[in-house]
Order: sequence, then structure tokens, then C-alpha cells
Amino acid sequence: MNRRWIAAGVAIAAVYVIVAQLSFRTGLVPVRPLYDGTQSVQPYRWVNPPSDLKHGNIPPSSASGTVVLASLNTNGYNLNTDDGQASVIVPPGGIVPMAGQTRAKIDIKPLDPAKVTSPPAGYDFDGNAYSVTGIYLPSGKPVQIPKAVCSLNNANACTTVVLRYAFSATKAFVWDGHAWSEVKSQTAGAALQIYAITDQLGTFVAVDPHTTGGPKPKGQTGNIIAFVVGVAAILLGTFVARLRASRKRRAREAARQKKGAKPVSPKPKSKPKKPGKAERRQRKEESEDKPWWRD
Repeated sequence: MNRRWIAAGVAIAAVYVIVAQLSFRTGLVPVRPLYDGTQSVQPYRWVNPPSDLKHGNIPPSSASGTVVLASLNTNGYNLNTDDGQASVIVPPGGIVPMAGQTRAKIDIKPLDPAKVTSPPAGYDFDGNAYSVTGIYLPSGKPVQIPKAVCSLNNANACTTVVLRYAFSATKAFVWDGHAWSEVKSQTAGAALQIYAITDQLGTFVAVDPHTTGGPKPKGQTGNIIAFVVGVAAILLGTFVARLRASRKRRAREAARQKKGAKPVSPKPKSKPKKPGKAERRQRKEESEDKPWWRD
């Protein structure tokens, strides 16, 4: 294969990577990239979707669960919404025991962040807000979370709130009813998730840097065009490569057949058969009996 075709192959691969990154970061194709695993990421479910994403939007799920405090000391507790957009992971001993209280009830509820309050300074909301609350049973009093030094290197020291974001979040914040506080977090870009380590409950949001002139436009027209162009380039490159490979294969087969064919020598001419005695006698008799007008 010559250099020109190698360069074309590299260009096609580059187009694929660029289109994949563009599509998955902007939410055009809400699935995980092919090179990053097999599990798909479902379309984001909005409480209040952007105008161009309202069609086909499915409301997000809530979750509620109860844990026995005695078992929490050794096993911890996980609560997930059915749509997978929010989870709470309580480590062993992650709820302070209270006299007379045997259980704790945890609730996750999706909210429209614009109705909670304004975004943290310098950021835009990237998806729903999620209220995470807990109460003791049977008293109904708010649960208390142990105060700890939360660290990404020691997730078991604090509660982990996992949020699915819509586009390209970089940080997580929690609203305590009075102010936003940044939460130590880490993103998993391929899964569009952010892991927030916290020692308090409240309303959690994923955010990305604010763009000049207001929140980022969420329109998908330019992304769709880029995606179509990228796919067309991939298909065209694949077709050309297959066509060229097919031509080369046929040329090799023709050359191999031509090289391996043996020349066919002409068959020797057979000598005329000498007539026998009986045949000579028959010819003589026929000659004598032939009428004179046929000479």
C-alpha cells in the first residue's frame, strides 16, 4: 500500500475520533464511544429540558429506600434511581446513630435547578438538580452525617453522590438552603458521570464553566452536520479501500493464473489409414459397375 492510501486511512481514523468526541461530549449521540466499552449511556432525562430536546424527553426517576442502622455499621448502603442518573453510596458507619432510632430513610428527588436558585458563580447547570435527604425512623428527624475530611483517595470516609450530567460537567456543588459549596469530585467522561464526595446532604448539581453571553446554547444542528459529514467520510473511505483491495486481489489472481498455466502443444496430425484388401476390392467392383454417364 502506497503512502497516499496510508495517509487517507490515518485521516479517516482522525475524522472518526473527532466526530466521536464531538458527538458524545455534546450529547448528540447519547451512547458511549465504541473504543471505550460496550455499555451504552441512555439519553439524558430532564426535569425541564432545553427547547430543542423536549421532543422525546422522558421524566427522570426518583428513589427511596430504608436501611437498618445496625447493618449500616458493617455493610454500608447504596440507593440508585431506576434511570441510573443519581446514586447515593453511604459507607459503613455513614449515618450517626441516634437513641431510639432503628432505621433511616433516604430519598433522591430530581429538580429543575433553575427553580432551586441561581447557578454557582462562574458556572452553568449541566443537567438536573438532585435533592438527597434522609430521616431517622421512627422519629422522622433529619439524619446526621459524620463530619470527616473527605478525599477522593479515601471514598469510604464520606458519602458519595453520583450524578449523570447532560453535556460536559467539570465540577459538583451542593446547596444547603443558603449557599452553594463546591464538593470534591471526579468525572467519568465516557459514562457522563461525576462522583462527589461529601459529608453533608442537600441538593446536588453538576456544573460546567459559564460561557460569555449566557448559558451555552444547547442546539444540535451544527453537531448533526458534523456527525453526518464524519460518517459520510468514514463510509466513503471504507468503500474506496475495499474497492482498491478487491482490484488488487483480482490482479494478483490473474497474474498467478497466467504464471502457472502450461502451454498446450498442438496434437500431431494423424496419418491417413491405408485401406485393407476388402476395401480395395469393394472400390474396384464399384468402379467397374458404375454406368458410363457418371464418368
